[in-house]
Amino acid sequence: MCEQIGRDKEGNGSNVTAHDEDYESATAEPAKPPRPKDPLAEASPISQFLFMWPYPLLKLGMKRALEESDLPEISEADTSAANRIYFEKLWEEEKRQNPNNPRLDRAILKDFVKSMWYVQPMYMLAAVAKVSQAVALGLLIEAFEDDNGQGYLWATVIVMGSLALLAEHHHSFFFTWRKGMRLRIAAIASIYYKSQRLSSTHQDTSANYGQIMNLASNDVERFMLAALFCSHLIWAPLQCIAILCVGWVLLGPAFAAGVALLVVGFIPLQMYLSRRFVHFRGRIAAITDTRVNFVSQAVYGARVMKMSGFEWRFLDRIQDYRAKEVDQIVRANRLKAWNEALFFCANVVISVVIFLVHVASGETLTPRDVFTTFTLVNIIQIEMTKHLSLGVMGVSEAFVSLKRIQNFLEFPELPYATSQTIERASSNSKQHGDCCLSLKSVNCNWNDVETVQAKSDQSTVGSTEDMPALTDVSLDFNRGQLTCLVGAVGSGKSAMLQALVGELPVKSGVIGRNYSSLAYAAQDPWIMDGTVKENIMMGKDFDAEWYDRVVNSCSLNVDFKQLRDGDETVVGDRGVQISGGQRARIGLARALYKDADILVADDPLSAVDSKVGRQLFQEAIMNLSVNRGKCTVLATHQHQHIGDHRCVLIVAGRVAHIGSYEECVAASGGKLSAHAKDDSAVDNLDGGDDKSTMPPGVAKEEEHVAAESNLLDDANGDIEGKEIKQSGLVKLETYANYLRAMGGLWVGAAMLALFSITQASVLVTIGTVGRWAERPADQQNSWAILGLVIGLSSAVVILAVSRAMLSLELTVKASQRLHDRMAKSLLRAKIEFFDTNPMGRILNRVSADVGSNDDLLPQTLFDFCVIAFIVLGAVATTVTVLPFTLLAFPPLVWYFLSVRKTFVTSTRELKRLESLARSPIFAMLGESLGGIATIRSNQSLGYFRKKFEEAHDAHTRAFYAFIAASRWVGFRMDAIMFLFLTLVAYLSVLFQQEGWFDVDPAILGLSLSMLLQLAGLFQWCIRQSAEVVNQMVAVERVLEFGDLESEAPLELDGDEELTGKGWPSTGAVKCDGLAARYRPSLPLALNQISFEIPGGARVGVVGRTGSGKSTVVQTLFRLLEAEEGTLSIDGVDVSKLGLHALRTKISVIPQVPTLFSGCTVRENLDLFGCHSDAEIQSALDDAHLGDVVAALPKGWDSIVSEGGSNFSVGQRQLLCLARAILSNNRILVLDEATASVDRRTDEMLQDALQESFKEGTIIAVAHRLETIIDYDIVLVLGHGRVLEWGSPAKLLTDGGAFASMVNDTGDSMSAELRKRAFSQQKEQGGGDVEA
Repeated sequence: MCEQIGRDKEGNGSNVTAHDEDYESATAEPAKPPRPKDPLAEASPISQFLFMWPYPLLKLGMKRALEESDLPEISEADTSAANRIYFEKLWEEEKRQNPNNPRLDRAILKDFVKSMWYVQPMYMLAAVAKVSQAVALGLLIEAFEDDNGQGYLWATVIVMGSLALLAEHHHSFFFTWRKGMRLRIAAIASIYYKSQRLSSTHQDTSANYGQIMNLASNDVERFMLAALFCSHLIWAPLQCIAILCVGWVLLGPAFAAGVALLVVGFIPLQMYLSRRFVHFRGRIAAITDTRVNFVSQAVYGARVMKMSGFEWRFLDRIQDYRAKEVDQIVRANRLKAWNEALFFCANVVISVVIFLVHVASGETLTPRDVFTTFTLVNIIQIEMTKHLSLGVMGVSEAFVSLKRIQNFLEFPELPYATSQTIERASSNSKQHGDCCLSLKSVNCNWNDVETVQAKSDQSTVGSTEDMPALTDVSLDFNRGQLTCLVGAVGSGKSAMLQALVGELPVKSGVIGRNYSSLAYAAQDPWIMDGTVKENIMMGKDFDAEWYDRVVNSCSLNVDFKQLRDGDETVVGDRGVQISGGQRARIGLARALYKDADILVADDPLSAVDSKVGRQLFQEAIMNLSVNRGKCTVLATHQHQHIGDHRCVLIVAGRVAHIGSYEECVAASGGKLSAHAKDDSAVDNLDGGDDKSTMPPGVAKEEEHVAAESNLLDDANGDIEGKEIKQSGLVKLETYANYLRAMGGLWVGAAMLALFSITQASVLVTIGTVGRWAERPADQQNSWAILGLVIGLSSAVVILAVSRAMLSLELTVKASQRLHDRMAKSLLRAKIEFFDTNPMGRILNRVSADVGSNDDLLPQTLFDFCVIAFIVLGAVATTVTVLPFTLLAFPPLVWYFLSVRKTFVTSTRELKRLESLARSPIFAMLGESLGGIATIRSNQSLGYFRKKFEEAHDAHTRAFYAFIAASRWVGFRMDAIMFLFLTLVAYLSVLFQQEGWFDVDPAILGLSLSMLLQLAGLFQWCIRQSAEVVNQMVAVERVLEFGDLESEAPLELDGDEELTGKGWPSTGAVKCDGLAARYRPSLPLALNQISFEIPGGARVGVVGRTGSGKSTVVQTLFRLLEAEEGTLSIDGVDVSKLGLHALRTKISVIPQVPTLFSGCTVRENLDLFGCHSDAEIQSALDDAHLGDVVAALPKGWDSIVSEGGSNFSVGQRQLLCLARAILSNNRILVLDEATASVDRRTDEMLQDALQESFKEGTIIAVAHRLETIIDYDIVLVLGHGRVLEWGSPAKLLTDGGAFASMVNDTGDSMSAELRKRAFSQQKEQGGGDVEA
């Protein structure tokens, strides 16, 4: 037994050792051209003050489309790693200070106050400047009326106030925006790190993909708004009090009445609306989680969905979730519309109320009073109804998001070693004997997790449901020894391996560990999106000699010759570009390349044929691991290889017997069937198929095909290409499509008219109030003028509300139509689309881009239109009353156009780069969730974290460049308005004093008060116009996925006529000269194949890896359309049918067993509730899963974990079998369906299939020849051609390719297979089926 050695606090097994050591061992990349340095770090004080430092990048963007390599480096403080560490420190400090009730929102708020103190004096400067301007405006108008010679003084005060605001606004905005960005970076990085600590074996805590995606895409965006506006929660009330004092001096109690209306009426109403809005935000986020998760299920199970004909059912479910989501968004937007309308008309309504009270109390209005009041009220209105409400909304939404993020951060984790469960030796502890792993009375439960409790600082291990995985296991594993774990499906073999690698928590007992490293090859091999070489090395240093030995022993050298780029071939998301056998061999090669002290392999031989299986066992597992003194643990159903090696029988999570293979079979009580030992020598596979077994002429053809596949044209070579970046202008067609989705051209024209009329009504109202103030005192009480002012004010309110309601309603409806179009297009896309696009990329469009169209674009578009009309109104008014200002227009307009062009051209590309840089973040989140057990067990966390941080920093570079560009343009636009205001102020004084032009004080007041309003609004208008263009990129991306190349029609008019009722009645399949290829640039995958299957026959399809077996299945289902030839069922050419008429009549059990996570077991069998409970129970019993499902905590209502990880791979295949039995079709296709089950279970399943489909046609693709040796017919394929066809006995007698494959299984197995084949022939009376 291993001695009990020092305790490892870091991890339950080898899974968490050296997390960060792997940083150094990441694969060295070729040198890239140096990236530009951070321009802000090297900028001079003047450059920083005037925001000149972003210009070099914008200048480059004018010359050519910006590329990712053009983006400058970010500072250390903006990196993913730095912000995550900072964020985690804050959270740990909060937990230490408030152990009973830690709150992430409190920790973040305290940090914000401490770290952003230097912004507060800027806000104070801005407040003083705004009030001074308002007072100076009134005094300037008075100077005009009295001609007192003080015009220049007050004009200077106005100009200096504008200069102070110009300096303050952009710097405070930049600092707070950057803080928001850092919070977002920290949250995303922390979510990623947390996802790597989740349990891979707990059904409730493997948080669903959709929820994590939503947290990392939508929730984190709330920090930006909160950071920008939370300071206004203090400064807005302070400014309000200061202005009340100034107003009291000016107009007395009347001004207080107006402020009271604002404070008692408008603000509480806005607060209420904001609170309600946050309530809806939480509900919307939950529905979005569900919708995105369901779409991820459709993408993940695209093959199953299409083969089962479930597209419309999935679409209905997605659209149903979407309709609920949009219903909540529309209701939230109605509140938002009231908010917008209140903001727009508050200035007019409150000012008019002040003037009415003032006149009613017997006082007289003057133009000075009117325009000072308008300006002061405008300041209060912007601060209290816009900035304050944005602050409340931003902070409220951020608190909701932080609560959701905190809940996720407190999710139960994989328990890292508690003191009684793990003992670990030092790396040089050879003195402790040959024992590497020692289990003593170990008990494990599936649902054990480390609860990250809020109540105490100590984490505790708890269990939600008592689900035993291993019971009282005591076992040793020694160096240089192979231990084979055997047992029926679901007996606990994988559970044992997961306990050994540290993925299954130890409830009680001790696992003694005496090694320095461990490697793990999972049963369901996890493949990351990258090259084959990257998958094998997984961040380790490249050792050419060892790499070649590993690759050759796993028979991958043969595959490299066939792959276009050899080991540099990109395998695609989840390895979709390669076969199941290739995935299994890459997974094993990865574990071997690690050259660890212990190799743990979970059934790596099930997905390959017997010849390759023998090579993997003898050359890879024996030669590279066992014979080199490694401790090797192998769970397998390929018992022919076990021979004299140590064998452990596992039954129901207990060790039932330890001894020889024969002893374990005897001890199994009939649950295992004995396999004959395979003593054959390994053949050299480096020539592909044994060409001696091929018909004359075929061998030569094969060489030609292999050569052709190496010469694929480069244009289509990059199967798993990068996401395509559109460049240049957002196309006019995109705007036209968006307008159509809103309701068409007439709707657009009507909205334009409504915006014009609303803005005109405001100008007329203010002008009328100015004229009212110019009337003699005795005429100011006249009902004619009072009625006109009240009527106009009411019109402003009605128009403002109507405009906001209609705008936001129409834009959200447009987003819904675009989403539904995309969802339909996505589900109808060809299977090639899902094979060549990572899930993260697809979900980026479904979550982030749709979220942008739902939330950001409607608000931005509305903002832009409102402000654009305010700007046009102000400039038009100024030019009308002061025509001499036209002199300043040409230079200012020229500068404005050149700045805007520079900004829009460059930021459009920056926004696109930012969108593209977002996809890898989501892809890595999804990828790491799927492969967390493999990543942790192989100590590759450091490598993946480094990869994630690189992807995250790439996104930050694009986003930071966009922020910098926004400040560059904002500063310049406000500078233009500052110059224009300076000209108007000084020229009007000059012209008045010199008597060159008679300036009407009332109209000058209107003009200057509007121009003061434009100080911040004009640059906001230009930035919003660019932001609309940038956000249209999301519309463009959604539209792009709305026009994907579709499969053939699902239904055709002639379907019923062609098939009639009860088709297919016999299930006869005829294939005549069928040819098919995966892509135009690739060689034929099926080359003129012909065969005929009688109705009710059982047909086995066999052949080497890559022979075309799975291609036949895809062509039968028309996932791959035939290029020539025909395929007919019961005499009906399937190419003439709608896809549903064909696919719903064939049942399938796919090669990769696909379960829908987040759904119950019952929903996985019957996703759309078409079957009764009795039918479902019967199907489960037939698949030998009745007891397994009954033992789950909630029976068939138990939730399936992400990727089906709470079932063994064998059990997942059995669930897919039960699903097929339920469909009860005349034709059943099995694509390697029993590869991961033991021989005894396989035999029972074949009996169940025979019973359930006794009159049906069964077509089984198989590597294990014992599965199909009893079948009626065997079809042998080689490189896309039919090599042989006939009964097993006939083919064995002929001595061709099939006989060669049987011989490859080894002498004992070969003899048994021949015996079964000939006895089957005798039972059938010696008949045979001819091609």
